[in-house]
Amino acid sequence: MKMYERKRVGRMVCCALLAVVALTATSCRKAVEKAKNNIRVEAVERIERQGLTGAEVVLRVRNDTGYRLVLDEVRADLFYGDSRAATLSLRERVEVERHTVGSVGTLWRLKISDPLALYALTRKVQAGEIGQVSVSYALEGRGGPVPVKISRDRVSLSEFLNIFGLTLQDVTNYLK
Repeated sequence: MKMYERKRVGRMVCCALLAVVALTATSCRKAVEKAKNNIRVEAVERIERQGLTGAEVVLRVRNDTGYRLVLDEVRADLFYGDSRAATLSLRERVEVERHTVGSVGTLWRLKISDPLALYALTRKVQAGEIGQVSVSYALEGRGGPVPVKISRDRVSLSEFLNIFGLTLQDVTNYLK
């Protein structure tokens, strides 16, 4: 094969690979959008403290998919400025059956990393001043046969609350 023919074949292969990647990415985006519409935490029904370092959170969850959803691990680090104030972690696996809307109880553990930062964070949230409050989170689970791993680093508290349809007022009510 001549040099210009190899380059042309190489370009064709690259174009074909890019087309496959673009099609795959489009279908993945559609799948993610569909999942967002079909899987939702509709409300936080109740938060009940359990001692100093635990809580039971009852969520109203909608799963309009044909798959059972499983959360094996969830971890959320709360930051005030550059200081990690606390870490919330899921204590037990959570499952939501397919095609259901209902209440799901979740058990959480709180580990305080910096008591002063946690105090400052709590006071700022109660005052509505959340500019220096951020959250890093990671979760692992399954959506039917598909393993799910999602994580984000240092998301502003307002953006994090928007994911779950919560307001700052909801959070201050729970802190009382």
